[in-house]
Amino acid sequence: MEIRQLHYFLALCQELHFSEAAYKLGITQPTLSQQIRVLEDEVGVPLFDRIGKKTVKTEAGGILEHYAIEAIQQLENAKNAISDLTNLHAGHLRVAVLPSDLDYRLTSLLVDFHKEFPNTKVQMFPSIDILNLVLDNEVDMGIGLAIQPDPRVERVPFYTENYSLYIHKEHELAAETIIDPKQLLEVPIVMYPRGFIGRELIENWCRGKEISLDIIMETGTVTSLLQLVKAGVGATIQPSKLIASFQGLGIQAVEIQGSPIRDLEIYYRKDKYLSRAARTFMQRITEHFAAQ
Repeated sequence: MEIRQLHYFLALCQELHFSEAAYKLGITQPTLSQQIRVLEDEVGVPLFDRIGKKTVKTEAGGILEHYAIEAIQQLENAKNAISDLTNLHAGHLRVAVLPSDLDYRLTSLLVDFHKEFPNTKVQMFPSIDILNLVLDNEVDMGIGLAIQPDPRVERVPFYTENYSLYIHKEHELAAETIIDPKQLLEVPIVMYPRGFIGRELIENWCRGKEISLDIIMETGTVTSLLQLVKAGVGATIQPSKLIASFQGLGIQAVEIQGSPIRDLEIYYRKDKYLSRAARTFMQRITEHFAAQ
């Protein structure tokens, strides 16, 4: 059983279509069919059922897929570990992160990290589907809201923070040190659209407080939301520490009694090798937020 055959097999598992899998692999369909037959001959059972134009995995195919994914991952881990040892920490670090507010708060960390690992290429992927990116091995780690325990994933909690009401400095509530959640009923709110994690967190909190926000405008970035606050269109509810990145906009953050809270975690696959650069990046994140 060759590694190349396992790659062919996994491509077919994903596509469940010989022509499409062959195209993705850059080989001909007859070549793919021949290699799958060789693999089936070796294991002694069919791995796929060909029903008309449909291709479906057999039970044996599902079992082999599970172990083939593990085998490919372990081989990739070995290559990465050797590369980490011999290439002076050159490499590629892929990180999925919550869009908008965390982007701004990681910029200074990225600058310092580049100084320490100038040969490591870093890619940040803003996403609201971080866990699946981690599980599908499309990124090396994710930074986002705390997730439910998962036996496939290692979780590293690193920060807990409150939310505040962001208002224009001339707003009538600007003189308040802390406001009651009921006072939000009188404030026009600008917020992320439904489907954004920040919106879901706020709405869940509102249900617990038995209040309903008057959301008058929705945009998908924190920059646009705070620009709307600056223009006096409305107020928004955002993580309290975010104000440090937007002090020049003439807005301020007012504490909310019993405010929404979010727990942040780093998570990655337990079976994935983490390079020295990746481990250092995780350490820098915890130090960076602890300093806040």
